[in-house]
Amino acid sequence: MQLDHLIEKHANTLKQSVEAVQSRQFFAHWPEPPSGKIYGETAQADGLSTFQASLHSRFELPHQFGSDGYIGDEQSPYGFPLEIQYPSFASETLIEQADKAKQEWKSFSTELRAAILIECLERASKHFFEIGFATMHTTGQGFIMAFQASGPHAFDRALEAIATGYMTINQFCAHTSWTKPMGRFEVTLQKSFRIIPKGLNVTIGCSTFPIWNSFPGIFASLITGNTSIAKAHPKAILPIAICIKSFQDTLVSLGLNPHIIQLAVDSLEQPITMQLAKNHKVALIDYTGSSHFGSILEQELHGTNKHIFTEKAGVNSVLIAEAVSLDAVLDNLAFSVSLYSGQMCTAPQNFYIPKQGVKVGDSYISYDEVMKAFAEKVQALVLNEKMGPGTIGALQNPAVLERVNMVRKTGLPIVLDSHEVKHQGFDNALSVSPIILSATMSDSDIYEQEWFGPICFIIKVEDIHQGIDLISSSIKKHGALSTAVYILNHDDLLYAEEQITMAGAPLACNFTGPIWVNQSATFSDFHGTGANPAGNASFTDITFISSRYNIVGIRKA
Repeated sequence: MQLDHLIEKHANTLKQSVEAVQSRQFFAHWPEPPSGKIYGETAQADGLSTFQASLHSRFELPHQFGSDGYIGDEQSPYGFPLEIQYPSFASETLIEQADKAKQEWKSFSTELRAAILIECLERASKHFFEIGFATMHTTGQGFIMAFQASGPHAFDRALEAIATGYMTINQFCAHTSWTKPMGRFEVTLQKSFRIIPKGLNVTIGCSTFPIWNSFPGIFASLITGNTSIAKAHPKAILPIAICIKSFQDTLVSLGLNPHIIQLAVDSLEQPITMQLAKNHKVALIDYTGSSHFGSILEQELHGTNKHIFTEKAGVNSVLIAEAVSLDAVLDNLAFSVSLYSGQMCTAPQNFYIPKQGVKVGDSYISYDEVMKAFAEKVQALVLNEKMGPGTIGALQNPAVLERVNMVRKTGLPIVLDSHEVKHQGFDNALSVSPIILSATMSDSDIYEQEWFGPICFIIKVEDIHQGIDLISSSIKKHGALSTAVYILNHDDLLYAEEQITMAGAPLACNFTGPIWVNQSATFSDFHGTGANPAGNASFTDITFISSRYNIVGIRKA
């Protein structure tokens, strides 16, 4: 089997990626605009046609063996059933096949594994538009967001994991001749150090970002010599299925075992997640999803030797205290709360404003005026026929709409109520605008819980420091995956940086324009910190990689 040509083919991509990981500068291997000038003039139409052809049919995995039937019950949030059936596999079959594939995969050098994985990504990237439409109609994201999040951005996250894995493993030499002077003589040993993969990986996907949140764990496991099983969320199978099928096609074309990476599907009624996770051959588990099931998973596996990487949920907060331009601040935040109807783990929920108002120049804009202006900005975005529906998208799960109805019953004053949003061509889309409520510190039992979806609270605080302290306290108790402050005073900003980062959350300061707190830039930002209750993992730090293998030495006289 001759695969060394792949090392040369992808050497520059790997080199650029490692340099980006180290420098934290901007780098994107795959362009993010869904442009025909970049991807081909017919690429979008072809992708839509392929997606439509997959509806009401069976999705086959010709290289993944041992299917025991078909399963599938996906519903587009835009109002129609996908009616796609996927091959199902017993957990024992998946484990056995992954274990066999591991023997060959772990024998390859890290450099060769990296080259093979990059080849898999390059070939799968030809499906970006198909993946984009599949993501749109399983998650509810608008098409542009779906294309970017499951295409270029997710694939860059995979490449980041490959590069970080390659860099981490190669920070130590593999072989050395070791000599120790001992007076009149010396001792020489030949030493080598082997990378020993931990075992099998199971990556548990979520329904809102089925590729973006899964690829880091999958590719961190693969680059370190482990095999991986991608357990798709029952309501968002198609995007990751397209990727896995392409990966397996590539592996087979290279003469490799396709079970290095497998797809696992189940139903809400008959889940197999725990069967996979509890199997003694599974050593690595990556989980993205609700805190409730994440905590169950952690409790069930407590005391085992399994390593669980989690991204659960938190309460993300913003402090608005000072600004050069309040308009620019509120434009930015209106987009942040509206984007994908707040169904992002980084979406802001709680907005703290000092009772004196927001300082702009030498004067203050009152708390009530700021609250009113924010609501107007959100409503203006929602009602923008060109921008609104695509930004808001649709609700992935009817439970999100139930949550909107539930928050109305809390008794908190409603600053801006939620209403239905129409999507051209999709009359039955499940889509609503954000609801904004006003709260005081005495309402903390309401706003200090996560309200996943288009729901946010504006909370009056005494001053800047109290706002910072409340955010820090919330992070420690409930976790957070993003925070933001709008503070111009140098000393107050330093206080915010110290308190919030020590609480374990990342901080965005004074964002305006086309950069939002929701965003996490691959190769530069660490998504999650692992330092607060929102999760124990970070995409992609050294620990996210090094916890997936051990180094074992051999000494020869």
